[in-house]
Amino acid sequence: MSSQAYIYNPTERTLAASGDGFAPPRLTTAGRTALTLTTGDKGMMVYDTTLATLCIWNGSAWITLPTAGYTEGVWSPTFLPATGTITLVPASSTGLWSRIGNTVTVVGHFVVQSVSSPTGLLSIDNLPFAPVVGFEGAAAITGFGFSAGAITSIVATISGAAIQAYHYQAGGLNNLSVHMIAATNIYISGTYITA
Repeated sequence: MSSQAYIYNPTERTLAASGDGFAPPRLTTAGRTALTLTTGDKGMMVYDTTLATLCIWNGSAWITLPTAGYTEGVWSPTFLPATGTITLVPASSTGLWSRIGNTVTVVGHFVVQSVSSPTGLLSIDNLPFAPVVGFEGAAAITGFGFSAGAITSIVATISGAAIQAYHYQAGGLNNLSVHMIAATNIYISGTYITA
């Protein structure tokens, strides 16, 4: 029995023919992945009821189509040094996030209100969605008003549930926390992949 015959559903075909639209066969994830498919089945499409999305067989693997369109919201990060504290001005303590499918973008302009002996790695926590492990991203960070005026290059990675910020100085990456002071302005823009 071919995979085509296995998932054929005449009721769905009748509904589609009556003007209700295209209704691909429906299977659970377990049912879909249990199919024995070959390169000759390339292009087969099913609706995965477990994932609530369309899946297409590309001849060697299932490709899951994104189910979500565009969504957006407010992002409220926390600036966490390894030691000490960094408090943001309440009026500028939120940024924005947008998501298309599994791609998330975060942006924001944040102003430091006060600090208490911050040192070590600066993590900017509370990302709206967790990045996929192994597909971490990078963020662009710039700013002004640091304790050391020579900070000209800031780099950041998106890893785990946080953006980790460093500055480049004297030939290496250094922790940014120690240079944060009241009135420091930070601008962040980052994109990453989420599940």
